[in-house]
Amino acid sequence: MRQDGLVALRLEIDGTERLFAPAVLVVIGYAGRDRAAVEHHIDELAALGVPRPASIPLFMVFPPGLITQEPSIAVAGPNTSGEAEIVVVVDGDETFVTLGSDHTDRTMEAVDIVASKGVCPKPLARSGWPAAGVGDRWDDLVLRSRIDGDVVYQDGSAAANLHPLELVAAVPWAGRPPGCFVAFTGTVPVIGDIRPSTGFRARLSGPGLTPIELSYRVETVPELAF
Repeated sequence: MRQDGLVALRLEIDGTERLFAPAVLVVIGYAGRDRAAVEHHIDELAALGVPRPASIPLFMVFPPGLITQEPSIAVAGPNTSGEAEIVVVVDGDETFVTLGSDHTDRTMEAVDIVASKGVCPKPLARSGWPAAGVGDRWDDLVLRSRIDGDVVYQDGSAAANLHPLELVAAVPWAGRPPGCFVAFTGTVPVIGDIRPSTGFRARLSGPGLTPIELSYRVETVPELAF
C-alpha cells in the first residue's frame, strides 16, 4: 500500500493498528548460528552454480516497494518460491516483530543472489508483536510453512539462526540508519527440495504469544514465445 508517495504498512499490535512508512528493506541471508553448517550449505550451493556470498551473514538492501500485504503476488517465470522468515520492523526507538516470506527467483539465484531477491515481492503479515514482549523466548519461536494447500514445507526453530535483533544491530549502514526500516532476518531449512508453488502459507508462533500467520497466492505472468 502507498500513502502520500510512501510505502505504508499496517500491523495490528496488541489489538491496535499501527501504520509504518519504511524507507528501506533489508534482507539478511546466510544467518545460521552454526557457522560450519552455513559454510557447508554454501559449498553445496556452489556445486549447483550459486555464487559464494560477499559476506556472512549477507546484508542486502532494497527499496521498500518490494514489500506487499496483498493476498497475491505476480512473478515472472515458473521457478520462484517463498521462505518463511522472522521480520523485524524498526520505527524510531520502537521495534516490532512480524512474519514475512522472502520470495526468491531460484533460476536467477544461480547467477546473482542479490538480484534473485530483488525481482520478487516480499509478502508481509498483517499482525505483529512488540519485540520487548518476546522477552527471553526468541529461541523458542517456531517458523512453519505449507505450500499448495497442506504440504508441509518448513518446520524449524528460530534457534537455528542468529538472534534477529543482533542481526538488525549489525546491519553495516554507510551513514545514519533510517528512522524506519524493515529487516527479513533469515529462514529455516525446507523439507525436501526447494520448489515452486501456487500458494504459500506461513506461521510464526511462540509460548505465550498470539501466532502470526501469512498466506498468499503466486501468479506467474504469461511467457512469450520466440
